Amino acid sequence: MAGNATEPSLLGQELRQLTFGWTDYTLFTGLLGISVLIGIYFGCFGKKQDNTTEYLLGGKSMSCFPVSMSLIASHISAVSLLAIPVEVYQYGTQYAVCVFTSFLSFGIIALIYVPVFYQLQLTSTFEYLEIRFARPVRTFASFLYTLSLVIYVPLIIYVPALAFSQATAINLHLITPIICIVCIFYTTIGGLKAVVWADTVQMTVTIGSLLAVLILGTVAVGGVAETWKVAHEGNRIVFWNMDSSPFVRNSFWGMSVGMTVTWVSGLGISQMSMQRFLAIPTIREVHKSLGFTAVCMVAIKWVSVFTGLIMYARYHKCDPISTHVIARSDQLLPYYVLDVAAEIPGLPGLFLAGLVSAGLSTMSANLNTVAGTMYEDFIDPWLPESNNKESRAANIMKATVVVIGLLCVALVFLVDQLGDIFQVSLSLHSITSGAMLGIFTLGMLVPWATAKGAIAGGLLSLIFTSWMIIGAQVNVARKRLTYPPLVSSTEDCLNVESLFNQTMTHASAIPPMLEEQPFLLFTVSFMYYALIGFMITMVVGTAVSFICGVPDLQDVDRNHFPPIIQRLMPAKRYTEVPMHSVPTALIMNPEKEKISS
Repeated sequence: MAGNATEPSLLGQELRQLTFGWTDYTLFTGLLGISVLIGIYFGCFGKKQDNTTEYLLGGKSMSCFPVSMSLIASHISAVSLLAIPVEVYQYGTQYAVCVFTSFLSFGIIALIYVPVFYQLQLTSTFEYLEIRFARPVRTFASFLYTLSLVIYVPLIIYVPALAFSQATAINLHLITPIICIVCIFYTTIGGLKAVVWADTVQMTVTIGSLLAVLILGTVAVGGVAETWKVAHEGNRIVFWNMDSSPFVRNSFWGMSVGMTVTWVSGLGISQMSMQRFLAIPTIREVHKSLGFTAVCMVAIKWVSVFTGLIMYARYHKCDPISTHVIARSDQLLPYYVLDVAAEIPGLPGLFLAGLVSAGLSTMSANLNTVAGTMYEDFIDPWLPESNNKESRAANIMKATVVVIGLLCVALVFLVDQLGDIFQVSLSLHSITSGAMLGIFTLGMLVPWATAKGAIAGGLLSLIFTSWMIIGAQVNVARKRLTYPPLVSSTEDCLNVESLFNQTMTHASAIPPMLEEQPFLLFTVSFMYYALIGFMITMVVGTAVSFICGVPDLQDVDRNHFPPIIQRLMPAKRYTEVPMHSVPTALIMNPEKEKISS
């Protein structure tokens, strides 16, 4: 790998822009090539992807390990890998409370959602809403999911493309379509099996690159003890901020309670996740997959947290963000990799391959899932009956992957104006996640809930959370709403006086007087957006259901509820047949019916 010298210097070291050498390019293109070959294998040489069971569920023959890796890869996007270290670098280690979030979330998923979906064995999780409520509820939920995909996936692709563009000097507008086309290609022709196995390979590379950077960085700053000491002195060690105010940017309650709703909505009722669970042959294997996924996610998140501490230990006396050495905070991690791994051939390429892989994993999983959702809920009801319905369905879903994928590529260029990736990603995800989780949970935990209640609650939740999030983002753009980071120092920087003429920037700095303060609800922490949307759906949905008339619980199908709710429900009422409708001879001699049959 080659380095280009630039001025000024930082911490007495020469600043260099990361420039790929032939080893880096070989590793990077090799990973994309493997993904393409996996798609070609499953699409052309493996079992034909000519029916919905093969294309969406992998023939229901997937094992625990690749499905777990695919779930992790789908959830651990490049946004997480880039944003979490920067979050820790600027605001401290409160995110490490994710250990509570993870096990609480996966426990809820195993207890409530998985038993229902696995028992019903539905191709689409949205089909559950139709049999539990009515077709309009399913259509509404499918619309929410499609909207969330179109909103969120461009951000998922933009972040690794930004890092790669910075590292290679290749224009962002050029590299983004290339990366996305590779993803669209193997997802289109290979189906779920290609997505799962490509995710497994890519996730392995991602974990390997994270560990390599972690080890190198730890050695560079003097070890774990020194890293912890510097972070503690800089007030970055924050685990038990028990402030219960919803206006605090992040706290123990925001991470452990607010984020639980976000994680459950992303993994518990997501078509993407359930599609993978249903590809496992037994529910016992599903539970093993859930446990393995929870442990691995915590481990990966903590690696990202410690990476943030290492970055702070290295730059705690010369902040690259304050000195404007990097244009925006989201570029800090790639810059850090340049600093600690510049002399190791191939490692920067491997690291960026991991970042891009994480983005590809999330995009491919969403594309594969939304294809099935759109076909089942919006396309199939309008198609005439056909003898080759399964083959036609597979072809339509492949075309849907292409169309939605290209739309996401186009929208990538709109997210360039967004701010803090960590905050923006949670905000965008929360627009629909609270309403979605609320509708499914209303159906599974409230036997009295009706279709009218589900739609009313979900619609009000969508409108209210959208209003809150848009209002907050407008105030952030106007600098009316800010979250100043913790103290950062530039006292040991060399030759940066022309760029930065202050030694310290303080979290307690007093903002300029504003003529107009943000509306109170716009200042609620983004950690609680999904929770607010969820609670609105549950409360309004239950109230409207009772107002409009609730069903008799004895007439409700018990299979639509998890075991913990089934135990509380009354026994199912059996239909009574009037005596006059039963032949007299059969009443006198019931054995006659058995003999005749």
